[in-house]
Parts: sequence; C-alpha cells; structure tokens
Amino acid sequence: MIKILFIRSESAFLPEVDAYIDYFNNIKEFKAYDSSKIKEFKLKDFDLIWEFKGFGGVKKNKNQILIHEYASLSTGKFTTLKNFIKSKFNPKPDLRIFLNENVRAGFKFNDSVEYCYRDMGIDEQFISQGETGKEFDFVYVGSIGKEREMDKFLKVFTAKDNGTLCLVGNVEDEIYNEYKNHKSLIFTGKVPYSEVPKIAAKAKYGINFMPDKYPFNIQTSTKLLEYLALGLKVVSTDYKWVRQFEDKHNCSFYKLDYNNLNFDKNSVEKHKFFSGFKAEEYLWDKVIDRSRVAKSIIEKY
Repeated sequence: MIKILFIRSESAFLPEVDAYIDYFNNIKEFKAYDSSKIKEFKLKDFDLIWEFKGFGGVKKNKNQILIHEYASLSTGKFTTLKNFIKSKFNPKPDLRIFLNENVRAGFKFNDSVEYCYRDMGIDEQFISQGETGKEFDFVYVGSIGKEREMDKFLKVFTAKDNGTLCLVGNVEDEIYNEYKNHKSLIFTGKVPYSEVPKIAAKAKYGINFMPDKYPFNIQTSTKLLEYLALGLKVVSTDYKWVRQFEDKHNCSFYKLDYNNLNFDKNSVEKHKFFSGFKAEEYLWDKVIDRSRVAKSIIEKY
C-alpha cells in the first residue's frame, strides 16, 4: 500500500486536498493523509509526499516519491520573477501537476520531469443542492479584497439600486468598514465549506468578478463552476478564460467590461442566459481520473 501525505497548513483552504484524500482512500493501493489533521508525524513514514507549491519545500529521502502541484501562478507584485524563482530553485520532484497548460507555460520549467494536468472540480453537494427559495439577487463567493479588486466592483454595484448582493468569504477590514452598513450588501464572513452551496443557492445570479489581468485571466474560476452546478446565471468580467469556457461548454454569461466597469441590474435581467455545462463531468472524482495521476504514481512506485 502506498501511503500519501498531503502537506497542508491549518490555514490553507485547498478543497482539492479533501477531494484527493477521498479519491485515493477509495483505491486499494493507497492510503492518504492530511498533514494539518495529524498531530505528530514523520515524513519518513510515508511513501509519497505531495506539496502545493510556493517557495522551497520538504526534502524527500531516496525511497520516497515527491509530487509538486502548481494549482495557480504567482500573484501580487513581480509575478513573472516569482514564477522564475520557483522554477529554478524549488527542489526537483518526481512528478509535477499543473492546473492547466497556461499555468505550466507560466513557470517555464526546462527539465525532463513528468507532468500532468488537473483542473478544478466541483463537490457533490453543489449538484445535489436542489431547488431553494431565492432570498437575494446576486451572490459572490470568494476572497473579498483589493488584490482581486472587489472594492472596485462594490463601488459600481452600490452606485444605484441593483438589488441585493450576498458576499460569502473573508473580507478585508477596509472594505468591510466602508460597506458594512450598506442596505443592499450581506456579508456572511468565512463560513464552513459545507454551508457555501446552501447560501449561494439562495441567489438568482452568481458574480464572477475577476480582474482582466495576468494571472487571474488565464486560470480556472472555481466559483463559476460552482455557480453553474447550482443552476445560477453567471455575471462575469470579460476575459480570456471565460470566453474559452463559454465556447467549450456552449454558455452565454452576462459579461462586464473590466476597463469600463459599470453595473446595471436591468441589463442583466434582459440578457439571454444559457448553459450547456455538464456539472457531473466536473465532479472531483472525474477530474482526478482524467488527470491520470493515480496511474502515474503506481507506475513510479
């Protein structure tokens, strides 16, 4: 049996870790563990170490397999430089996993290490939510901070009567203090992941506000997948990945012009939304299956 240790800090969200653990623990050849839920452990007691990469990392012994997963490109200032440093100075693993081709291209690794792609997935509870009474017009799920420019979106949303918006997730103090008393906004703060679909399903429209900037505009939007799985109509900024997704899945979203940002509920309501998205194909088990990572591990072991 191959014992896998997923390295995760207690503060890291990473829903894919829970998905991976469920997936591997249903295969007889594997037993998977989450480092954040083990009080004491020794790396040498595991056959495979799995890291979600920043800088640096653990050093494996010669009998172990090391996996580096790059679920996103670097953000903030000097993103290209950060990507370069990670590609040149991180230890060399036995296998790399990338979110998609865009992420792999951004790191520019120049070696013979095997790699595969693993896109974002959807938890079963987003599909099985069922019909829910609508309590607000719009919902936004995710970090509510200035890095993703949510302050700019809230400014245009609250400029006139656009109905109600429920914001689910951590919110920066400066933004919260400015908008906490606004009658059209409902801040839930951070909630358990199991509560997210229950809350989001109470909206008519899901907001996918993403800056049309590298690397945000070339990476999978998990919230958009979840909105569609819940049957919500999607309002999104217009950027490369969204257009590719619309074409691939025969969808039509209401798109906001990031460079000339405004928001009008009446225009949103007039848009002809449609979606050919098959949420079942994005359940975590199927996404991990398509990555073929389990097969790669067994071959290496």
